[in-house]
Amino acid sequence: YVFELDRNQYFLKRFDTADADKIEEFLSLIERRSCGEPLQYIIGKWAFMNGEFLVGEGVLIPRADTEILVEKAVDFIKSHNNVRTVYDLCSGSGCVGISIAMMCPDVQVFCIELSDYAFEYLQKNIILNNVKNVTAVKGDITKGYEFFCSDEIDVLVSNPPYIETDEIRTLSTEVQKEPFLALDGGTDGFDFYRVIGEKWLPYMKKGSLSAFECGETQAEKLAELYSDFSSETEILKDLNGIQRVVSIIKN
Repeated sequence: YVFELDRNQYFLKRFDTADADKIEEFLSLIERRSCGEPLQYIIGKWAFMNGEFLVGEGVLIPRADTEILVEKAVDFIKSHNNVRTVYDLCSGSGCVGISIAMMCPDVQVFCIELSDYAFEYLQKNIILNNVKNVTAVKGDITKGYEFFCSDEIDVLVSNPPYIETDEIRTLSTEVQKEPFLALDGGTDGFDFYRVIGEKWLPYMKKGSLSAFECGETQAEKLAELYSDFSSETEILKDLNGIQRVVSIIKN
């Protein structure tokens, strides 16, 4: 990153003398990394799906496991000709909603985010990835569907905070440097899932898709929580074989 070399270029130039200013910058970033600051924050951006996303203090870091959520939504959209609107709740950097928009240019994606810090990154990432079919919405999803929408939603996706409050302090130093607001799912990790079940799912169009990322022990319970709204439920595993996404087709 500092010397602007990819892995192959590094091996070709590894015996060259480095510029003094670059050495100073490199060592300062090494110091930050040694204190547990996430690599993604140090570099300031991270790849996700087909895009690149600016990240930094105050926004959740995009992770490969979340790509399963995007793929499920995209598969549904491409197999249904009548999908027009997608809502991404707790959007953060926008990696989920923006990725869907990039792969499905005919749909309109609304990314809802409450945090001032994350919302700024969301807006920048819409510009960075040059997507014209994404609208950034500053707001609190706990206010519910009726506060944000006047039309029915075809696809609803969310990677909400789902870590139990007491568990956060046991996580790695790097994860603890990510925003508490984006991690804390309440005492049992289900606070936001309950809000979505009470204030969003009842208004979803029949036959619409809702898909959610969840923690590794939460999928079965989440599927049960949403069972009254579902005519078809699917649990998808991530790259490590962990149950990571729960999707439902609205009954």
